[in-house]
Amino acid sequence: MSKLKIFILITLCLFLLDCSKKESYQINLRWNKSYPEDTIENNVIGLQWCLSFLGSTIANDSISQGLTYNDSLISLDINKLGFSKASTSFLAKLNYELKNSEEYKKTNTVDLGRFMALTIGSSYHYYRIVDIPEKLDDYYSLYEFDSIQGYINHSSVSYLHRIISYSNNNPKKLKQGFISAEIDSISRTVLEYETMEVMANGQLKFGIYDANGQLKGSANPDHTKAGKPAKCVWCHEVNIQPLFSDQRSFNGFLDYLTFNDSLEKFNQSLQKKQDSLWVDEAIRNKKLHTLMEIAYISFMEPSIKRLSQEWSMPVDKVKSKVKHFATHRHHEFDYLGNLYRREDIDKIAPWKTIEVPTSIRDESVNELNLLR
Repeated sequence: MSKLKIFILITLCLFLLDCSKKESYQINLRWNKSYPEDTIENNVIGLQWCLSFLGSTIANDSISQGLTYNDSLISLDINKLGFSKASTSFLAKLNYELKNSEEYKKTNTVDLGRFMALTIGSSYHYYRIVDIPEKLDDYYSLYEFDSIQGYINHSSVSYLHRIISYSNNNPKKLKQGFISAEIDSISRTVLEYETMEVMANGQLKFGIYDANGQLKGSANPDHTKAGKPAKCVWCHEVNIQPLFSDQRSFNGFLDYLTFNDSLEKFNQSLQKKQDSLWVDEAIRNKKLHTLMEIAYISFMEPSIKRLSQEWSMPVDKVKSKVKHFATHRHHEFDYLGNLYRREDIDKIAPWKTIEVPTSIRDESVNELNLLR
């Protein structure tokens, strides 16, 4: 083979490889209207929040080239959303899985809610994307933790007592880590650990570890109401929370008031960091994170209206298909109407697709991991 032919062959292979990489970065998401006041604009803001919670720097610019939308179609280019190289690689792998589903092959899209459910709503995918260490020992190695700790004996989340460790603040590195050890108040045995970190983009990220320091999908509901990382995100929002109730002071730990003052100072530092980084108004208005929750809730608990849109099927036919399933109302967003469960709905959908966890916020029986 001549040198020219070899050169052309190599050039063609590199071109095809580059095209393949670019294609894996890109994915089309489909918005489906769920209730009368639902708009694509609100869902795009919800998606922006989702991406930001996953580590994207999308909030640092007023316009992002990585997110465009028109009518009911949202196009993402993961490589243009300010993720780290590792996060981009994991998201590209997830894109590959989604684009090989029957849903995507039939519609050239995947539901926006499914994308959220498989990123922020899937613990092991979330851990990979935001880079949570698999072992607690590896987490400890990332920070220098202060020898003085806080003690919580009356938590609004945990049924146990909690010992809170926090790292020495390093403003230059913009890093801050926290560890909550959930302990039995009688035996003093640690039953679980929860971690919280400040990411480079100003958002918080969360990890949950068992008593042996191994990463796990959700907190034990017998110990705590903390649930999965998405529930931590929902509860903390964009804050390092202060103590909501009075605590006892214990020997060897910070007294209650001093500990609470420390948490408030950490939060003030976080707010300053966010204010200095975030330019986009959709993220600077911190109340709008709720639009992310509404977007994934309306997917996980769809209405007849939504299913009609989702399946491109008349309402009467949808009603006939779901008539054997029970309905419920959402305790927080009653205006969503009569709702079904996604785990039931996907069984009768017009296409096969990637299964999502039974719950985004709480323990799921099917916490899958496609990003091993």
